[in-house]
Order: sequence, then structure tokens, then C-alpha cells
Amino acid sequence: MATGTVDVDHSALDLLKQGAATRYFRRLLIESGVLPQIHVLQHELTLHVTALAGTLLPTSGNKLRRFYRWDILPKLHRRYRDRGRDLSMEAFIGQRGSLAAVVRFLAWMDARGMLLGNLDQRSLDHYAARIKTREPVDHFVRWATRSRLAGDLATHDRAARNTMATMTEEELWRATDVLLTDESVELEVRVAGLFVLVYAQLLGRTVSLKREQIIVTPERVTVQFGITPIVLDDAVGDLVRRQLSAEPRRGYAGGESPWLFEGLSPGAHMTAAYIRLRLAERGIRVRVSRETRMSLLSMRMPAAVIADVIGIGGHTADRRKRRSGGTWSDYPELRSNHAD
Repeated sequence: MATGTVDVDHSALDLLKQGAATRYFRRLLIESGVLPQIHVLQHELTLHVTALAGTLLPTSGNKLRRFYRWDILPKLHRRYRDRGRDLSMEAFIGQRGSLAAVVRFLAWMDARGMLLGNLDQRSLDHYAARIKTREPVDHFVRWATRSRLAGDLATHDRAARNTMATMTEEELWRATDVLLTDESVELEVRVAGLFVLVYAQLLGRTVSLKREQIIVTPERVTVQFGITPIVLDDAVGDLVRRQLSAEPRRGYAGGESPWLFEGLSPGAHMTAAYIRLRLAERGIRVRVSRETRMSLLSMRMPAAVIADVIGIGGHTADRRKRRSGGTWSDYPELRSNHAD
């Protein structure tokens, strides 16, 4: 590329070994306006699947590509691309791990001369009994059965997560006070943590918030997590103002980052893993804290309002409300107070 013998485009970068260095270089060229915008991690995952398929026999490699194209990719598009976002790093790593498990399964069948269409229950159970995590393989087998690429095979149902809160409201507010008042905690960690602890935001969605989702006036700071914008508490709003005016983290290009939480990689936001680690160092468990806040909100507000304001699905909000056993008899008064 430097000598001009190869065009500088995404297809040329696709020929390089994919990893952190190539990813950084690609983002740098995108951020500099040399290359068009793409969702880098989604693109890299697709290249990874192509490479994985090449390690298998042609028949199995074709099954892997179909599985990715018709099952995994549409789900990722609905969750990320259709919302204008690239994959989170956690989703990227998780998908790579799941795909690796499926590839090991297909390679195991290839080594024994087995075809997916002839896979029997005994062979599947024999393999599943010898692996630590069988969910990725079960997911693949269920897809193959629905797609009529495999026979009627039984798989284990995925274990339901325990999403019940395991901390008290008082403990939640103590953690909130730490983030509101402790200046030794990095500003971005405080703001992101407060969005989780006070407004029940998923950390992965929090770190991908854009500046355009925040409206600042002399009187208030408003954030649009979901359909309905929400006015932040004054103390939280003041921290958000500081975050918006903080010095940029990047030194590779001019202009303002679109992200509220700018990452070190060109054009990327901070990772949820970084914020989670920093919060854990302060004894704040992200998932438990968010579950506690969601339970408290579900007990006090209608499911439809929670869905609109927080940005979760209506069915999810209904399910949480039923689980919490909440009512909204105090909602008219609450709404009246906010309207004032």
C-alpha cells in the first residue's frame, strides 16, 4: 500500500492477518476519511467465519457458512447494525468463542467420516458428554434440525439465568453515592456506572451512547436511552456536562468524537469490559446493581413506561414487572411530579 502497488481499500486490508493491529489500522484509515465507514468488528467476524470454514471439509465448511449467514448474522444485525452500531467487543469475543466450539464439533465429525444429515442421537450425546460447554453445539444442532439439515435430535435446554436482585436498595444507593462523590474514580467510569445504577442501562449500550443522544441546556441535561428522553438528576447531569467537555483521548485525528465514552482505538468507543473492571475495583457489581434497579423500577412504574424510557422491549418489561410483583398505583402522582 505504501508503494502504491496495492489499492488502499477494505479488500486489501482483508488480505492481511486479522487482529488488533489490522483492526486499529483499518479504523485509523476510516477515521481519517481514507476508507468508507463500515462496522469493523462485524466485518472482521465475517472474515473469521470464512477462514474457519476453510479449515473444514467442504461439506462441513458450507454448513458453517450457512449457519452464520442465516442464523447468527440476522440476530446480530437486529441487535447492532439496525441500530447503527458495530458489535461490542464482548459480543465479538463471545461469537468467536461460540463459533470455535461449533468448528471443533464439525471437525470431530469430519475426522470420523460423519455427515450432519446422518448424525444420530447417540453420537451427539457421546460428543456432548465430553465437552465443558455444550450450548454453542446445541444451538447449532437446533438450527440444523429446523433447517432440515439434520434429523430430529434432542438437545439440552439452555439453563435460565438467575436475574433476581441480590443486593438491597440501601446497598445500591451507597454504591451510587460513591460514583456521585468520589473524585478518585475516573469521570467516564462514574458517568457510565451511574447510567447503570440509576437508570438501569445495560453497560454495553451505555458505552455506545453517542453525543447526539444528549441534549444540554442551561437548566437540564436530557438523555435518550429509549423512545422517550429522560431528564437526568442534577448531580448526574453535572457529571455528564463534565464528560462532554473533557479533553479528547485520541491523538491521531482532529475533530470531535461522536461517542460520549471515546475509546483509544480510532473511531471506537470504550469497551464495557474496561468500565466493568474499574467498577469491580470499587466493589460495584454491574449486573447485580442493574438487576436491583430494574426490580425497583418494575415495582413502581408501568411496564410500557419502563420500556419507552429505558429502551428495553415491551415483553421484557412486562416479564420483569410480573417477576417483581409490582404495581403502579403511585404512577399518576409520580408522572405529575415529573411534569411539574
